[in-house]
Amino acid sequence: MNYGASVGKVAPRWYLLAPLSVLLQNRSLYVRLVSRDVELRYKGSMLGVVWSMINPLALLAVFSFVFGVVMRARWGESGSVNFSLLIYSGLVLFILLSDVINKAPLLIIQNSNYVKKVVFPLEVLPAVTVGSALVNLALALLILLVGQLWFGGGITWTWLLLPVVLAPFVMMNLGLVFFLSSLGVYLRDIAQLTGIVVMVLMYMSPILYPVSMVPEEYRPWLSLNPLSIPVSALREITLYGQMPDWAALGIYALVSYVMLIAGFWWFHRTKNGFADVI
Repeated sequence: MNYGASVGKVAPRWYLLAPLSVLLQNRSLYVRLVSRDVELRYKGSMLGVVWSMINPLALLAVFSFVFGVVMRARWGESGSVNFSLLIYSGLVLFILLSDVINKAPLLIIQNSNYVKKVVFPLEVLPAVTVGSALVNLALALLILLVGQLWFGGGITWTWLLLPVVLAPFVMMNLGLVFFLSSLGVYLRDIAQLTGIVVMVLMYMSPILYPVSMVPEEYRPWLSLNPLSIPVSALREITLYGQMPDWAALGIYALVSYVMLIAGFWWFHRTKNGFADVI
């Protein structure tokens, strides 16, 4: 089978564009692998892709009951914004991050049959993991859209900014998958740590509480969480109909791009040893 151009031929000076170049060169393969990954995930289940909607809705029900009913939590100056939608808008991004980070350490090991294929572009595999997670995110955002129409009274034009807000978050996730999938081959303990890290990231981000509740001296540390800025920006454009913090989002985008390029470089430099370890 012809898998397209080999990423190994990409000159070092093209590393700034290499991730995009690999996907463009192998776009048909990428689409097939994403489709297969989504299909295999729900193969044999009666509800199929509907399970991708049930997961965030189940978490939403639990957190809404615990924080909204039992603890009677309030979301600062939320105004007319529904409490459940505020939590849900954060959960959809957390679920994507959790999905890709938990899969990343075992990604190469579970696809070891591709490692020994000389012409197979292994760099596509991390992108497939993120791509299949984006399918679930799209369905989860559809629920958010319906919820905003039902409980929020309508949507604003700022919803059109979704690609701008989500693009840096996707780059950050892809960079993390490049790093973790490579490290997972050599350090199997990484797979045991990711679950703990994911839980820490959730509770240390403004998913279940607003940033305004965090003491001023701790807010800069909160912003280091890869979830914090995207979650706040997503709420601003979808629930509040406002512009995101462009300065914070711009810095986040720059950091995400650096993470993506660094992760790709690391993966590309270490992949030649995968076959020896596996």
